[in-house]
Amino acid sequence: MKNILLVSSLVVNTTFLSFTLSAQEYTFKKVKEIRVESLAEVGIRDYDPKRDIFVGFIDKRSEGIELAVFDANGNIMASEKRQGEGPEDYQSSALAMGFSPEGDVFVQSSLELVKYDTQFNRLNKVRFEPKTTIVVSGPRSKFVPLTRGNDVSFIVNGSNLNNRGFNDVPMKMDMIEYYDAGSQIIQSAIPLSSRKVFEGIEDEVFPVSINPIFTIDAQNSNLYFTTSIDNEITVYNPINWNVIQRIPVKHEFFKALDDIPLREANLGLSNKSPLYSRNQKILKFDSDLLGLIYVKEISEAANELRKSEEKPFWMFDPEFQRVILFKDGVQLPGELTIPSGLIQMTLPNNRVLVKVANEEEELDYYPFEIWELVEQ
Repeated sequence: MKNILLVSSLVVNTTFLSFTLSAQEYTFKKVKEIRVESLAEVGIRDYDPKRDIFVGFIDKRSEGIELAVFDANGNIMASEKRQGEGPEDYQSSALAMGFSPEGDVFVQSSLELVKYDTQFNRLNKVRFEPKTTIVVSGPRSKFVPLTRGNDVSFIVNGSNLNNRGFNDVPMKMDMIEYYDAGSQIIQSAIPLSSRKVFEGIEDEVFPVSINPIFTIDAQNSNLYFTTSIDNEITVYNPINWNVIQRIPVKHEFFKALDDIPLREANLGLSNKSPLYSRNQKILKFDSDLLGLIYVKEISEAANELRKSEEKPFWMFDPEFQRVILFKDGVQLPGELTIPSGLIQMTLPNNRVLVKVANEEEELDYYPFEIWELVEQ
């Protein structure tokens, strides 16, 4: 169903905010506020700087997921429901989406990659046999192509999505599954046992799921990779999977990494929910800057207190989201936060898109903000 163009508003301001644990070279400055007039949940997954437009989705719950294109102010330019059995549709739930180099839209599920124009008319479809099928509500991450051209190789499992069972051992777990356009089959790469935090326990069943976290450098196509419990970002050549660079990471709050190899005792496991720190997202800026987002741990007592006070789930609270910065592969001191919301993705000019967290009042729009990294 076509969605009528909706009214949005844009407010520009210059709020500066830097939460530091030690001296820092950079801080975040808020430069825009964007309102998407929608009662349904809105997700934004990619940005096209040439046309100044975003692509994402609107989750209408029982009515389904609508793919959507937004202008720079948040106006909905086009939206269509495309999950189904029709010739224009993808069949399984969408895991990732993003713009192609030509400006079209890729939507990737566990079963297929579909290419649409910006009105969501189907242009092409590639089907494949998955090793694992993942079901989510709305695309969770940006589409990651490994090659360019008409026949695209691409990562099949989404970033920060669990694609393995709890009884697998690191020796048997490959963290990346990708569609190889040359052979037209699914290949695997980066065994979990190759991560330094798992050295010495490669044959042991680990008590929690470990998610792959990755992003691509749009300029040179290098893949930046880590896992949800990890102290290194590794840069790979995704053509031959050779290691280009290893970037050590030191978190301020990450008890699980106090002992290497990992120990179950450091996870602070609760019978009710896992409360340990975990990495969430890698941010590749269009400069020599790199970022890692992680969620810091919480004690069981503090978590129970939050629930009694009806505060939002701690992992979705901006207070717990930390940003570590790296310059030329070297970690910078301190950690940053953006208290108004959760970072969704990077934008040109060292900027990030933030989805504003609002639990106190019901709004008839979804607020987003754009923040810029600036030198102090």
